[in-house]
Amino acid sequence: MGLDTKYRPLRYEDVLGQEATIKVCKEYVRSGHGFRQSFVFAGGHGGGKTTLGRILARALLCAAPVEGEPCDKCHSCTSMLAGKSEGFIEVDAATNSGKDDIKRITEEAAFGTYSGQRRLYLLDESHELSRQAMDAMLKPLEDNRRGSEDKQLTCIFCTTEVEKMRSAILSRCAPTFRIRPNTPAEIAERLKFICDAEAIEYEDAVLPLIAEVTECHVRDAIKAVEGVSMLGPVNRENVNAYLSLDANDLFLDIVDHLGGDAEKLLVATDAVTEIVAPGICYEKMADVCVLAYRLIHVGSAQVPSFWDRDRLKAIGEKHKEFLIQFAQTFSVRPAHASPSMFACDVSALHQARSGLVVRAQPTEVVVPAMSVSPQPMASPAPVAAPVALSIAQTIAPTMPSPVESGSMQTEAYVTEMGVSVNPAAQKTRRNNVEPTPTTANGGLQALSPGEFAEILHRRIHEISQDRDGGSTRRDNLGSS
Repeated sequence: MGLDTKYRPLRYEDVLGQEATIKVCKEYVRSGHGFRQSFVFAGGHGGGKTTLGRILARALLCAAPVEGEPCDKCHSCTSMLAGKSEGFIEVDAATNSGKDDIKRITEEAAFGTYSGQRRLYLLDESHELSRQAMDAMLKPLEDNRRGSEDKQLTCIFCTTEVEKMRSAILSRCAPTFRIRPNTPAEIAERLKFICDAEAIEYEDAVLPLIAEVTECHVRDAIKAVEGVSMLGPVNRENVNAYLSLDANDLFLDIVDHLGGDAEKLLVATDAVTEIVAPGICYEKMADVCVLAYRLIHVGSAQVPSFWDRDRLKAIGEKHKEFLIQFAQTFSVRPAHASPSMFACDVSALHQARSGLVVRAQPTEVVVPAMSVSPQPMASPAPVAAPVALSIAQTIAPTMPSPVESGSMQTEAYVTEMGVSVNPAAQKTRRNNVEPTPTTANGGLQALSPGEFAEILHRRIHEISQDRDGGSTRRDNLGSS
């Protein structure tokens, strides 16, 4: 069993801090109004949200609570401590977040247990509930049990992101209990108690350092002590090795060399990514920049003991307002950070701090001219412009073309995209060409040699396209 589980508080007196929250929870139990609303515990991970929720649930279901606390002697308390309670159901909302899961809970809540005890639900990570699931809870959370002021459904919501929960859910609960971070001194006292109980050798000055490194999360601090103790005594050397505190000097080196010595900058960047995950590198770099910026604007700003305060101040004086640009870059961590991404961002900031501006030069592309016709044209035109070319010229260049004779406008022309037809020219030709004369009995009169040649040339062109697989419309050659 891990130390964080072994030393999880079972009573309010074992909880670090949170005095105001504990006082209100006790009063709800003492007054008998505990089932008239639901409850929300919100705060950072490892701060005691679920622990407080379990103690409150045990007190609400206790047969004989003592001053708002569970007696830990009745059947309800002992069964909950053993994890076998029929009235207390703990749900992991991260994996049971659908509407069907909540519908099953609301249906169960309408009935009592075999012993007649009320049902109470604790939903951990409740911000993971879907919108449909939250909608399904609204009515049971609001309606009273028949002949009572107690609600049909009473839940204890524990969440690290209370802003993701629907306001309609929060309005049906008591005012949110905010779990505040503990001070390093308070956490150090708890760590000292655990080390004494487990016969772990430690240095008093190191325990507050562990609390600061873990950002005052009690559970993380206890797990850190457990990990360091596997290396030997809980001293500064083992803490530096286990928590990678030696890398802090490398982060300071990186910020210090931005815009300066590029070789030292890249050496420090490669060295830090060998011992620290790239995602953590982004977080630490953002922390360094913000701390340095605060030091030059707020001289009394608090700095964790594992950072070199004097060097942070010197870095702040060196970069000044550039620190905000640095912090913004590192605060946007890629979804899948890699050492190359980190080195790329560091190099980009180095160029910006050095005043280097890289501009892309336009590239000229020369496109060779393409011939649109195998025969030379009398008046060459640009490649992109349409080039007039009559069908008669293409098929039989020895015959006079309609264009040359002025009998019609150009019907077809060639571009780099292929052969196109001019509809306006076709329409003009149809309007200008007189109907073929007929005889008195309806037969066709003889065509002139020029008219016959024109129709023959077009027919030859159509036949040649049909032979190549093309499809064209055949004109009437004069048959009835």
